[in-house]
Amino acid sequence: MSDTGNIAGSGRGGTVPLFAVPFSAVNTGADREFNARLASHCEAQCPPGRTQVRGHDDFLDSPDAGEIRRRILGHAAGVVAGLCGIGADEFGQLRLQARGWCSVVRRNGHVPAQHFPGAAWLAVYCAQAGEPDADARGAGVLRLHERRLGSIYRDASTRELAPPYRYGNHTWTPLPGWMALFPAYLPHEISVVRSDAPLILVFALLRFADPGQEE
Repeated sequence: MSDTGNIAGSGRGGTVPLFAVPFSAVNTGADREFNARLASHCEAQCPPGRTQVRGHDDFLDSPDAGEIRRRILGHAAGVVAGLCGIGADEFGQLRLQARGWCSVVRRNGHVPAQHFPGAAWLAVYCAQAGEPDADARGAGVLRLHERRLGSIYRDASTRELAPPYRYGNHTWTPLPGWMALFPAYLPHEISVVRSDAPLILVFALLRFADPGQEE
């Protein structure tokens, strides 16, 4: 049983964060040249003419995507290993499965709210991000939607709870070479892009399978 369960069930006093959700932002160390090559490859997969284009789901399986696949999986495994309650040897035996695609979001385009309950984790890697218009600083962000049900009655005490208890959506600004990682079931979206340069992202659904488990 977790520490939270022990505290809640043993009669000991204390306040603990229930239902906490991990979110990680990772600098993968990818340089400008790598990101330029990746962005070009993504744009080749996504024909022009629309404000938002999603590529094929086998993007990470293509020969040209080998390096970004290794970067995403390597950093994701490192983060998840630190969150797991199992030993390093047991975790090292798990098989990391991945399916991914690229998205090119041009000016006035967006990625509608989506979620993926059939996977464990979602990684979102940024290959390119343009500078938004001066009056649209909140444009082109990854927004994760609050899943907890709030009370119909809110007062001054619940309106400004300290982290990690605060209510509200979470936003992350994509930067080239950076990756976000969070549970895949969380609803999320990319807000409307207001920059001349397209926002180019790679999405990867991840699953850690036991040895011998079917795909």
